[in-house]
Amino acid sequence: MDTPLRPPTAQQRLPAFLVEAICLAALVLASVKLGRGVEGVSDLGLWDEADYLHRAQLLPVRGLPDPEWGPLYSVWYFVLARVWPDPVDLYYGNARLLLLLTTVAGYVFLRRVSARPWLALAGAAAYLLSMAPHVLPRPTLLALLVILAALIAASRVRSPVAASALVGLGLLVASFARPEYFLSFLLMSALLGGLLARGMWRAPARWPRTVGAGAAYGLMALALVAVMGNPFGNTSNRRFYAFCQHFADNYVRRTGFPVNPWGECGTVIRTVFGDVDTLGEAARAHPREFLAHLGQNLRRYPLESLRMFARGYGGVSPLPGRGPWRREEVGHLLLLALAVGLPLGTLAVNGRRLSRATRRPRVVRVLVAACAVLLPVALSVVLIQPRQHYLVLQGLMALAVLAALASSVARGERRLEARLASGPGALALSSLMAGVLVLSVPDLVARGGGPSAVVKEQLRRVRAIRSLGLETRVTAGDTINVLDAQGGLSVYLGAPFRRVPPWTKLAGESFSDYLRRQRIDLVVLDGRLRADPRFANEPELEPFYSEPGAFGYATWRLPELNEVIALPDAWAAEGARRSVLPLPEPPVPASPRCEGSLPAMEPGMSADAGMRPGCARLPAPHL
Repeated sequence: MDTPLRPPTAQQRLPAFLVEAICLAALVLASVKLGRGVEGVSDLGLWDEADYLHRAQLLPVRGLPDPEWGPLYSVWYFVLARVWPDPVDLYYGNARLLLLLTTVAGYVFLRRVSARPWLALAGAAAYLLSMAPHVLPRPTLLALLVILAALIAASRVRSPVAASALVGLGLLVASFARPEYFLSFLLMSALLGGLLARGMWRAPARWPRTVGAGAAYGLMALALVAVMGNPFGNTSNRRFYAFCQHFADNYVRRTGFPVNPWGECGTVIRTVFGDVDTLGEAARAHPREFLAHLGQNLRRYPLESLRMFARGYGGVSPLPGRGPWRREEVGHLLLLALAVGLPLGTLAVNGRRLSRATRRPRVVRVLVAACAVLLPVALSVVLIQPRQHYLVLQGLMALAVLAALASSVARGERRLEARLASGPGALALSSLMAGVLVLSVPDLVARGGGPSAVVKEQLRRVRAIRSLGLETRVTAGDTINVLDAQGGLSVYLGAPFRRVPPWTKLAGESFSDYLRRQRIDLVVLDGRLRADPRFANEPELEPFYSEPGAFGYATWRLPELNEVIALPDAWAAEGARRSVLPLPEPPVPASPRCEGSLPAMEPGMSADAGMRPGCARLPAPHL
C-alpha cells in the first residue's frame, strides 16, 4: 500500500501533529474509560477463555498447545502474566489492553489508507463502541491486532513484493491465534509467488535477488511453523466439530429436533448424514440438508453483522427506543453516520470516477488485502455460522476500503472536506470529534443499576474460596487439587490451586477411586457434577453429595454465598469455626447425553459463550 498522504509542509507540521495527538489521546481516553466500565460489569470468562489461560499457566510444564487451539493467545497470556501475576487481574488486564491496542491500531490503519484524521477517528470509534472488541473468547482480538500491525507495516513500503511478504507473514502469525487465517496466509503466499515470477520474467538479470527474497520468505514461514506447528494440521478434527455443533444448532432451530445441539451434535450428524467426519462427506451424504444449512447461515449473516457493528457492549442499541435521547446514543449514531455515510456519500457523488479509482495501485492493494483477510471469514460464515468472532475484522476492513475509494475519487475536488484536511479547520473538527467520542462512551456500571446491582458470580466464588486461606493447609510446592466442573473456575484461583477437569475420569473408574487417584481436595457442590455426562450415571455421586464424610470429606459454606464446597475431613477438623452444614438443593441444569460423541471435543464451544458443559475429552496437552 502506498503512503496515502502527501508530506505536510513546514507550516502544516505543527497543526498536523496536534490533530494526530488529539485524535489518539481521545481514543486512548475513551478506550480506558470503556475498558474500566467493562471490567466493572463483566464476570470472569469460563470455558474457552479459561482454557486459553490455563494452557498459558501450563506452558513451562507442557510446552505449546496444539496449533489448532490458538497457541499464540496462550503465549500472549503467559507474557502478560509478568505484568499481572494474579489470574483475575490478568483476565481483566488482558481485556482492557486488547480493547485499547486494537482500537488504536484501527485508527492508524485507517490513516494509512488515506482516511482524514477525523474520519479515521470516527471509524476507530465505531469499532470501539460496537460489540466487536468484546467478543469471547478473545484470540480473535489478538489475531486482529497482528493483522492490523502487518497491514500498517505493509503500507509503509512501496514495493508490492515487500508489502505482500509482510502481510503474508502477519497472517501466518495471526493463524496461530485463529487457525482459519492460515488460508489467508496461503493466498498471500501464492500472490507473492506470482509477483516474484513476474519480476523474474521482466528482469531475468535480477533472478538471484528474486530467488533470495522468495527463499527468505519461505524460510521465515517454515521457521514459524516449525516452532508453533501447522494450524491446518487437523490433529483433533476441530474444523468438523465446529461444523457439527453449528449444523446441529441450525437443524434444531429449523426442525425442532429434541436434542441439545451443543452437547449432542454427534447425534444430529448421525441422524442426518450417517457416519461422516468431514464436510465433504456430509455434503455428499445429504446435499439438501447441507444446502439448507448454508442457506440458513446466509440469511442470518446480514442481521448478525448489523448487530455486531451497530450495537454497543452487551448488544445494546444506540437508538433510545421509547425513552429520551441520551448523549451516548446521539454521539454513537453521529460517529457511525460519519464513518460510513461520508465515504458512501463521496462515492455516490463521484461515481463516474469509481472505475478509475479501483485501478490505482494504493486502492488495489487495499482491495487485495481485504479479500485475502476476509476470505476465511466468508467461508466460516457460510460453512459454519455467522458467529461473532468471525465477524470482528470485516468492519474495519470495510471502512478501510471505503476510505481508500472515497479518497481516490475525491482527489482534486475543492470541497468542504478538502478544506478541512489540514490547518485550523482540521484541528477544530478533530477536537470536536474527539469530544463527541469521549462523551459517547457509556457508563456501563450506571446502566447496570450501579455497583450494588452488578453481580459477578464467578468472581465472587473465586474471592470466597480464596478467603478461606486453604493455601496454609498444604506444604510449600504442593497443590490444592480442584475437581473443576465449572468450566475453569479453578484457573482463576491461581497457585497453589490445580485444575482437575472432569474429562480426566477414566472409563469405568468409580468416583471414590477417581477422588483418590487425582487426590481431589476441593469439590464445589453446585449440581454441575450431576450434569456432567461422565458422572451422570455414577452410583457413588449421590452418596458423596449426601454423605461426604463417608468419602473422607466435610462440607464448608462459602462466605457470603449460599454455596457449599467439600474439603478433606482433616482440613475441616483444623478449622473449628467452620461447622458442617446441610447441603442446599441447587437447580440442576439439563444433562447433555454424549453417547458416541465426537472425539477431541473442547468444552465451551457453544453459542452462549460456553455456559454448557462439553462432552468429549480434550487431547492430553490441554488438560
